[in-house]
Amino acid sequence: MRTYVRMIFHSEGADPQSVLRVMRELGFEESMGMHDFVYKWKEKATFDEVIKLITEMHGRMKGLDVNYEITTIS
Repeated sequence: MRTYVRMIFHSEGADPQSVLRVMRELGFEESMGMHDFVYKWKEKATFDEVIKLITEMHGRMKGLDVNYEITTIS
């Protein structure tokens, strides 16, 4: 199971290195292609576990002024 994140940056928001640092601290890995980051679950996650991860990510993104899209595939 994997959770993918696609980031959308703009010139007034945080620089990509700052976002990369936050995402790595949360356990995401960089990804090339359609998505910028991937979280690889060790086991199949519940909906609540995915929401918990996304909520934590959302909190850490506050103030960085970055938009993102999330996709989870089991």
